[in-house]
Parts: sequence; C-alpha cells; structure tokens
Amino acid sequence: MSLWIFLAILAQIFSAFTVFIDKYVLVSKQGFQNPTAFAFYTALLSGIVVVLLPFGIVSWPSIPLILLSLCSSVLYVASLIFLYRTLQNISVTETIPITAAASAIATGILATIFLQQDLPGGMIPSFIFLILGTFLIYCFCFSWKYFAMAVASGALVGAATFAVKLAFSHADFWTALFWTLFSNVIVAVLLLIPTRFSTISHAFKVSSSGTKWLALLSKALGGFAFFLSFIAISLGSVSIINALGGLQLVFLLVLVPLFLKFLPKIFHDEFLPGTVVLKIIGIVCIVLGLAALFLF
Repeated sequence: MSLWIFLAILAQIFSAFTVFIDKYVLVSKQGFQNPTAFAFYTALLSGIVVVLLPFGIVSWPSIPLILLSLCSSVLYVASLIFLYRTLQNISVTETIPITAAASAIATGILATIFLQQDLPGGMIPSFIFLILGTFLIYCFCFSWKYFAMAVASGALVGAATFAVKLAFSHADFWTALFWTLFSNVIVAVLLLIPTRFSTISHAFKVSSSGTKWLALLSKALGGFAFFLSFIAISLGSVSIINALGGLQLVFLLVLVPLFLKFLPKIFHDEFLPGTVVLKIIGIVCIVLGLAALFLF
C-alpha cells in the first residue's frame, strides 16, 4: 500500500470522530447552535500552526501561494457553514455521504482539467466505486434544500483541497502547510467578524464549558486529520484522496450505533427504516473501490 493512501485512510478515521463530535456540539442545547459562529471558531483554531514559526522551516510566501491559500480558505470556511447548517437539521450518516461524493466529483473534474496526471486510467474504476458507494449510503432520505447544502459543502471543500494541491507546487511542504492554514484565520477574522460579531460572541457565551472542551477536542482531531491529509495530498492523487471520503461513512456507521443508546435525542434519526440495505450495498461498493485502488 502506498504511504499516501494509508495516510488518507487514517485521516478519514480521525475525520469521522470529528464530525461525530461536531454533530453533538451543534445540536446540543448547551452547544454552539449557530453554524457561522462554529465555523468561525473552527477556522480560528487553524492559527495553532504558528507553533511552526520558531523552527525556521516556514518561508515568506510567493504571490501565487498567497492567492491559492486565500482562495482555499474562503472556499473552506464557506464549506464549513454549509456543512454545519446541514448537520444541525439532518443525520450525520446522511450528510457525510453527499459531501464526500460532491467533494470527490468536484476535485476529480478540476484535477482532470488542470492536472492531467492526477487520476491515471487504472484508478478510474476505484474512483467510480467510491463515489457510487457514498451515494448509496445517502439513500436519498432528506429534502432537496439540505441536499443542495450538502452538495455545496462538498463541492466547496473539494475545490479548496484542489487549491491546496496546487499550493504544494509553489512552496515546500511546511511553507505551503503554514500559509494555507494561517489563511483560514485571516479569512475568518476579515470576513466573519465584521458581519457576524454579535452572533459569534453570543454563541461562545451561551455554550457550556463541557461543549467548549468537546469542540476543542473535535478541532484537535480534525487538525490531525488535516495534517495527515496534507501529507497525502502532497504525495499522491488529490482525486483519490477525496474519493476516500466515503470511508468516513463506514467508520460513522460503526461509531454512531455505539452511542445511540446514550444520546438518543441527538442520533435518533440516523437509521431510518428501509435504508439499511442500501447502506450495506454502499459499503460493499466502497470496499470494492478500495480493493481496486490497492490492486492498482
């Protein structure tokens, strides 16, 4: 197994825990009930990347790197707002398949146009199976309004990931990593604070200390997942890495039932009657996609 594939799969495990906790933080009465506020604090925590500065491994960015980093951050923050709005209203096991599939499709299209060597022909069957599996797990179980939000979130994060891939061609790994993440803070401060300051402040005040710590844990896990993903993106195919987002669903379908008994009000609508068979077929497609990927 290629190192970048292993890192991408490992990143999906941590991402599954992240979105699981995010669902609780967004829906809980003691949590961050405003998606924009939660997106702001998520982006703000990217500032932890400043710990790299004392090591002297970060260089000043070139103009292309600045533009790509800011573009990636704008797309990423927007995707978070759509994702959190969707998670507040529908189940996590219905949201993530659509965002994962939309992300993979968006990245695949962009990579095909601008990075002809990103998706070799031998990987196309794997790419198709991974996307098909995520759509089947979705089961078409929620309204078109939230379907559109989930698609928008996935497409935006897919485009953001593609911008990150391009950023690595304009700088070394640590420099590209730093400016891509630090741009999240710049975008959050410049775009969200002027328009949503009262909402952001209120959401922080009314949330309990317990949910604040859970949110911090979620972002720590998510940050590690991002780090692993960034390494994988710098080494391998960004199209396949995003297509592996369907794996996150497999982990969630194991994780959610374990907590369903303890948090029934949060996760009561995760498994609707008549959808289990399609979810199983979807998982089989994802497994076939992974098998084809490893055989390649």
